[in-house]
Amino acid sequence: MKKIVLLFLFLVSSLSSFSQNSYFVDKKGGRTIMDNQSVRVILIDKRISYSLPGKTWEKYVKFDDLDYAVVGSSLLRSFKLNNKRPHSVFFVFGEKEDKQLIGVKITTTVTSGRSSYSTDSYRLLVIDSNQMIIDDVNFNSSAKSSKKGDKEKVAPMVEKHFSDCPDVLAKLEIYRTSIEGFFTDTTYINCKK
Repeated sequence: MKKIVLLFLFLVSSLSSFSQNSYFVDKKGGRTIMDNQSVRVILIDKRISYSLPGKTWEKYVKFDDLDYAVVGSSLLRSFKLNNKRPHSVFFVFGEKEDKQLIGVKITTTVTSGRSSYSTDSYRLLVIDSNQMIIDDVNFNSSAKSSKKGDKEKVAPMVEKHFSDCPDVLAKLEIYRTSIEGFFTDTTYINCKK
């Protein structure tokens, strides 16, 4: 039996040094504080799992009900890309007045009998203020993938659309030789002037 689990486990190591600064805002404007260590983004179910501070049971918020979530220095936002349903959730890596740089890393684990293997897929998009896709790059870590070479397109895309944002370019420079790290460092960078 094969199980495919699409799970993006959202861990930010620096969260333990902060007080409870994780929260989400729903579409109605309600704000809910979350325990920093409990946040998980579950792509297959299109929801975020979390616990309230001091509690152990899990609660959930659906992507369709989520406006945005702040966890430590990261911003996770719900988008209806190109005005199509369903809502998708991405980390916002950089934001200007007219564009946002958003992305996600998805780990797929396939289990068959006693063996299992995982592959990582990466997606980076540039969208406008109406959530319309301007530019998009996809690649994965599988050696069998024909899209493996698309990771070479990440740096030029970021430089093209965020050349006027020095903090995004500095982050890109840090991860240029291992671009997968760009997706793991989910720190939000505000480039608005």
